[in-house]
Amino acid sequence: MFGALSSPLQRKVSRVARAPRDPAVPARMDYSALTRLAPPGPPYRALSRLKCREQAESIRAPPGVPGEQAQRNSRIRQSDQAAPPSRTQAATRVGGLRRVALRVRETLKSLRRKARLRMGRVLARVTGPRTSTGRLDPGEISTVLVIRINGRIGNTLFLTPLLQRIHQILPQASIDVATSYSQAHELLQSLPGMRDVITFPHKGARLVSGYIGALCKLRARRYDLVIDPVPESTNGRIALSICRARYRVGFTSGSQWAPLTHAVPETQAMHQGLQPVYLLSRAFDVPFDPHGLQLSLCLRPQEQEAGRSAVAGALSRIAGTTDTKRAFGFFAHATATKTIPRSWWLEFWKSFLELQPDAVPVEFLPPRTAPTSPSFATLQFPSTRALTAAMGATRMFISADTGPMHLASSTSVPTVALFQATDPSLYGPLKAADLAIDITTSSPQRVAQRCQRVWRESATG
Repeated sequence: MFGALSSPLQRKVSRVARAPRDPAVPARMDYSALTRLAPPGPPYRALSRLKCREQAESIRAPPGVPGEQAQRNSRIRQSDQAAPPSRTQAATRVGGLRRVALRVRETLKSLRRKARLRMGRVLARVTGPRTSTGRLDPGEISTVLVIRINGRIGNTLFLTPLLQRIHQILPQASIDVATSYSQAHELLQSLPGMRDVITFPHKGARLVSGYIGALCKLRARRYDLVIDPVPESTNGRIALSICRARYRVGFTSGSQWAPLTHAVPETQAMHQGLQPVYLLSRAFDVPFDPHGLQLSLCLRPQEQEAGRSAVAGALSRIAGTTDTKRAFGFFAHATATKTIPRSWWLEFWKSFLELQPDAVPVEFLPPRTAPTSPSFATLQFPSTRALTAAMGATRMFISADTGPMHLASSTSVPTVALFQATDPSLYGPLKAADLAIDITTSSPQRVAQRCQRVWRESATG
């Protein structure tokens, strides 16, 4: 259904691409007709600069910490909390056909989102409003299912504060997670209370049959409590409706049609790692305290030791030292408008190493990827947990806005996240030592200066 909605746009793109060229005009394609197809505005939810700042401060400041001390404790520092970058600013880093393809893709995604919202509103009128039936009793719940059917590692990691809070409220409960991230079982296996991961397909030829099989597996089990932690997820609502459960918890809105027993009104935009915890707190009528919440994989001691050995080995090969306190880890790769050019990274490292010559850059690479510079130490890991353990063995870590950034943030290592296309108040790193920087308003040299402050602070942390 959603594909049919985007077909007129696709046909228009094709007509523009096939249009004959005037021989008198130089052989350079005019992309203006295509770029006009994409509406202006940021690719994420439209938060004003003031709302972004208020949201970040309300999440960051611990209770009873006023004034300047609260500002010092903020996760996204005031000097780095710039206005959300526009789509144009982010897209200027990519040129030619790729920029056009990104704009068209964003337009098609926007059309699909609007179509899902309209469909939800129609179904909500048929099913009627969802209201809460009161406070959940922890004594009645021994099995819990959390539904987050999404194939991205970051969205799976955003569940970890919720899973930890479930275990705190229900220490005897067994927890299952339904997701389409293929490595979720490895990622979440050490969290307390975890029992099983039901994996839905993300892509591939067997998408439909795999999806039906996962729904059948879901239907075969009984749960005391099922949680859909995302306000507008069609897949989550389908799974929530099909599974057999005593209680169903989710956000209510004008488009909510799933059979909720405990409906929590949707809040203003909130960090995607905190919003599920807020939902749970409201359902159990317990205080919601975001202070101290962070992503975590609960790495085992042997995994942490293996990570330290891997980083020490990489340092030894390049710098002749095994002192991991000199390791500055980084992940330079991302997709679409989140991509940061290699030239930017080289300028950043030139500036940072002039400020802090004792640091040793350690690049964490995806498979079959060349390093940013042959002079840097490099590491590759087939396992997400091994990758996370090695990140946790560095002194600090810097990354583009991508999955490994969230992995680094799940460790105790200060993590610097570089944003240019999404909103850090919604998707940034969570813990107090982390820092989010909008690189559309900060040069590589300025980012290097900010990182130097974090580097020096980490020596005393």
